[in-house]
Amino acid sequence: MHETFNLTRIMKETVEQPRISIFDFENYRDFLIKVGMPDGLYSHTSNNLQTWAKRLGYKSPSSLTMVLKGQRSPSFEMVGALSEDLGMNTKERTFFQLLIQLEKAIKKNKDPKEILEKIEKLNSDKHSISLGLKEFSAISEWYFLTIKQLISTPCFIEDEDWIFRKLRKKVTPSQIKNAISIMLEMETIGRDETGKLVVLKEGLVTTNDVPSSAIKRHHFGMINRALEAIEEQDVKDRQVTSITMKIKEEDLSAAKKSIFEFIKDFNEKFSTTEADELFQMNMQFFKHTREVTKQ
Repeated sequence: MHETFNLTRIMKETVEQPRISIFDFENYRDFLIKVGMPDGLYSHTSNNLQTWAKRLGYKSPSSLTMVLKGQRSPSFEMVGALSEDLGMNTKERTFFQLLIQLEKAIKKNKDPKEILEKIEKLNSDKHSISLGLKEFSAISEWYFLTIKQLISTPCFIEDEDWIFRKLRKKVTPSQIKNAISIMLEMETIGRDETGKLVVLKEGLVTTNDVPSSAIKRHHFGMINRALEAIEEQDVKDRQVTSITMKIKEEDLSAAKKSIFEFIKDFNEKFSTTEADELFQMNMQFFKHTREVTKQ
């Protein structure tokens, strides 16, 4: 048990949350808001904007505020400051600039074909997907799906403090309020004739093997909850097992398909709307080794 505790602590200290990529967004403002503002939403709290603006070299947050609100496009100087502040590489900065040029071209009724071709060439990964801010948040933040599932339980109470305590204080009241607001806008949840929150869209299945930072961040959050459960929860309330094995490369596709089918079967067999408690099942399947060339 002492070794398990140390392992959990070390992992929390050394593993960084997956970096948000501008390539996962269809709008550069959504990207800026997500990486720069608490909970991924534009904040009216001037202190947050003031701090960010000062980092960018501005005395006042007014210019940054106007950019985030869509009232103006970022200047060449601001693009450089934002790119440096957010640690963009050359490809990401170029993509950022192209999205700004695309917005300007559309506003001026100019033909955006050439810019779109450059964007497509730069973001040519056949697996890439682009999301709006709301969709990115709904996928990347682990607690969105958890709150949605909680809403459909018989014991649910629409009270941020109750949800905060029910979810073991792992998500803040402001995050809860934000998640419910976004899911209402996306019509993932809604209200019945009595005004009670209800789930309108069941489940969220993402495409297998999509290299999206949103999906990576979702799994990161859920795996962190699993690490905490090792320390915080009694063994009767959790099941942690693992197996180390040898598998041929040509069998990997079939192995992954088998895991996916097991998850679907497990869900169909045990998931029920009559339960008051939520459980999470994570499955990790990865390589311990890599190919090493002989010297």
